[in-house]
Order: sequence, then structure tokens, then C-alpha cells
Amino acid sequence: MELNVMEALKQGCAILKNNNVSVPRLEAEMLMAHLLKCQRHELYLASDRELDSSQVQQYFELIEKRASGCPVQYIINRREFMGLDFYVDQRVLIPRVDTEILVEHVIDWASRQGKGLRILDLGTGSGAIAVSLAVFIPGAHITAIDISSEALEVAKYNARLHGVEGRIAFLEGDLFSPLHCHPGMCPFDAVVFNPPYIPTGDIETLEAQVRDYEPRLALDGGADGLRFYSRLADDCVYWLKPGGLLAVEVGYGQSKVVKTIFQDTGYYQNIGTVRDLAGIERVVYATYSPDL
Repeated sequence: MELNVMEALKQGCAILKNNNVSVPRLEAEMLMAHLLKCQRHELYLASDRELDSSQVQQYFELIEKRASGCPVQYIINRREFMGLDFYVDQRVLIPRVDTEILVEHVIDWASRQGKGLRILDLGTGSGAIAVSLAVFIPGAHITAIDISSEALEVAKYNARLHGVEGRIAFLEGDLFSPLHCHPGMCPFDAVVFNPPYIPTGDIETLEAQVRDYEPRLALDGGADGLRFYSRLADDCVYWLKPGGLLAVEVGYGQSKVVKTIFQDTGYYQNIGTVRDLAGIERVVYATYSPDL
């Protein structure tokens, strides 16, 4: 069967819509652009281009994969974050727009500091945070830690993709544990963390494309979704410079509790929040002050 680009797009869109994909036209276009190795806007300049039978078959295989629930980002191995293209696959969580709020806050903070900042990114996953910080904070040196060796492979690839691999050190382990073998890397000017924060009991209620495809390790925040924040607040004091920044992403309705966790340690001041575009308090930040 032969179709032109527009005819295939219409059919692909209809299949996705019938399978309850929320933005069927957009994703049908993303898959076509991936197949033809072009930009989405270029599809309309070539809407009458005839696809051969092999291309038609490949396109509808991609459409069916998406219709079955696989996130489009895993199919095309691409996600834009902070205006940068990142490679993603099922070894890592797909970077969210909400996390850009966290990165932007750290970049803004860094603009008021000196040069040569040392920043720790915990649970780096795809490396989206670490790579973005290296790109947008000239001269910063980033240490990126993840418990998953597979995730670190993706993060290292993304660092090479953006030419910042020389300023990011990747370590494998649970939270701060790898630093005990690398004492020369710390203390840090800032610690950044986007932890798993979905309560365990809520995971089965997530969209299938999240629940069934994204790594559970990067989603599950324990019974209340907060298990990583207490560990972070307690352990971070050994790795942050006095006056250093601690900044974390939080889930809906979690900011008040996380602020209290930071306050109760007695080691942080200037505790505040940053709202996302929907007005939700998405980032909690604090300054490490050991002399309180």
C-alpha cells in the first residue's frame, strides 16, 4: 500500500485518537517526522510526498506501538528539556517540564555566585538536570549519581551529545554513598535532587504509559512519597558547604511537609518554594547554615 504523507498522518491520527491518546495529531506527526528524519513543520512542506510500502509499514508499526501504550518519547528516543534534545529509553524516566522549574532555579542561583561552582545531582537518570546545568552554568563542575548503571549509560551518552562530558563526573550508588570513595569531589556549592515522590499505593492509578513503561525505581517514593526527603536533609549536611543551596522537586501537596522536614533538622534557613506554571509549589529550596 502506498500513501502520501498527509494521508498516512490522517490515518495514524485516527488510530491514536481511537486508542485515547490525548494529543493524537501531535504524536502522529512526531512519529512521521522521526520516520522521515525531518522536523515536524517540514511535513507540511512535503504533505504530497509519496511513501513507499516499506515506509507505510514502518509508520503504522510505530503508530501501533504508541497505541498500545508505549510513550512516544521512548519510540523516537527523544525528549526536549530546557531547549535541549535528550536521548531517552526505558532505562530512564522521561524528563518532565515541571523539572525545568528546578533547573531554572539553580541556574538563577548560580548567576549570583562565583565561578567554578561544584554541584551534585542526585538520581540523575537521563542526565537531563546535570547536562542542562553544565550547559547553562559556564565553568560549573557537576557530579551526577544514580543507583542504576543502565541509567548512567544514558546520562553519559547525553553528556557526550552536548559536549559537556568533561565537566560531569558520573558515579554509581545510592544517594551520597559513592562519595565516600571520592572525598576530593566535595563539599558542594549546591545539591539538586528530583527524587521519586509518588506514593507506592498511587502507582497503579497512573496512566498506563507511565505505570507500565517508565522505571518503577524512578517513580516509587515509598508509602507516603516522602521517604527520600528525610534521608536527604539529614545526610546533605556532610556534603554541602556552609551557605550552600539544597533544591528539590516535590509532588503535588508535598511542599509543606518537605519544608518542615528541612526545618526540623535545625541546619537550614531561607527555606522557600517555587511554583510551576499551574501555580503548584514544585520546588523546595534551602540554605545550609550549620551555625544556626
